[in-house]
Amino acid sequence: MRKRLLALGVLLATVVSTTGCGIQLTKLSDDDESRFVAYCTQVVSKHNMNNDTGLVNIPKQTASEEEKSEESSSEEKTEETSASSSSSADNTSESSTEQKSQETQTFSEAIGIGGMRFLYRDARTASGYQQGEAYDLTADQGNELLVVRLKAENTTDKSIDIDMPSQNITFTATYGDQSVNSDMTLLMNDLTTYQGTFKAGKRRNMLLLFQFPKGTVKDTDKIQFSVKKGDETVSIDTQRSEKD
Repeated sequence: MRKRLLALGVLLATVVSTTGCGIQLTKLSDDDESRFVAYCTQVVSKHNMNNDTGLVNIPKQTASEEEKSEESSSEEKTEETSASSSSSADNTSESSTEQKSQETQTFSEAIGIGGMRFLYRDARTASGYQQGEAYDLTADQGNELLVVRLKAENTTDKSIDIDMPSQNITFTATYGDQSVNSDMTLLMNDLTTYQGTFKAGKRRNMLLLFQFPKGTVKDTDKIQFSVKKGDETVSIDTQRSEKD
């Protein structure tokens, strides 16, 4: 279309230059002729009925379609980002849940003596603890004892030597915001300080002793236990420890 209009402009210029009442026209320079042709082209384009196509054809819907395309692309990117964030949050939640599950162990798992099983029996408060007639343990002034009873069992067909002080294990009991470590006593069945041999299949009642300020522990079922072995600390699931 542009070529047609340019050709029409040149034709008009030629007609004008070759007609007239014998009047000699001024010869145009190349630059003037180019400007004249451009002017004629604009005049013809202005009165052209097909001006929609014009000198430069720009469809009316092109800009709108491009904007819609950009908006659609932006929405897709937003949806992808949102989906990615949601997936990341789900993975983080699952990872956190799995980590908590791994951090909860039984007494047997936490103590980690191969072939030995430590079953949780119960816990109770008392002002003191007496073992036969030879040993009577009384809580410090203002405190009371938390007596935790366990049952230790050798599940193998061989004897197992146990030296708890060398295991570098710390037992902790927590009630509310109060946490205390187990006492180290001379009781023969104190798991914290026990040193001895369990013959094949042998079972024995063991205990852990803690001291809390008197009146602190009101419900022994709400006590939480943890075991630190080396640099690792794990929480104890007492319900699983009953069936270990």
